[in-house]
Amino acid sequence: MSRNRTEFNIYVSYNVEKLTETYYSRLDRLFTLLMILMGSAVFSGLSSQYWMGVVIVIVPALQLVYRFGEVAGQAGSQKHRYSSLMNRMQHMEDEELADAFIRTQERDVRPLSAIESLAFNKACHMRGQADHCADLNLLEKFLAVFIGANPCSSPKALKTDRQA
Repeated sequence: MSRNRTEFNIYVSYNVEKLTETYYSRLDRLFTLLMILMGSAVFSGLSSQYWMGVVIVIVPALQLVYRFGEVAGQAGSQKHRYSSLMNRMQHMEDEELADAFIRTQERDVRPLSAIESLAFNKACHMRGQADHCADLNLLEKFLAVFIGANPCSSPKALKTDRQA
């Protein structure tokens, strides 16, 4: 693999971990908020207690099974490893960089496939290759809005005094 390709893959992996961390952190906070709201709604008598009870049982079960907070923490740690590698890669030989990338990949969190597409586009923008961005489907665009990473279009040029 060429040096340029290895560096691009490091950028993609960094963005995968960053977006995965954001996605799972937001899911964890959303589900915690739902639990609190549903728990308080039961005591206020706003709705059928049966349905509130069902939701209160399902939400923590999902949190227990999928461990959103734990996955977010693992992705955050891995993101920092890739960030460190990105900071050091200019001072590394090609072979050394490839080996460090392979060792770092061993701890990757398994991402959603939609996150991989978003990460690829973010890496393209970071490397100044926005013309190579992949087209996103509707699910990927929705996910981009949810996690606050919207690389669906090229960054807008800033207006200067002459253009205004």
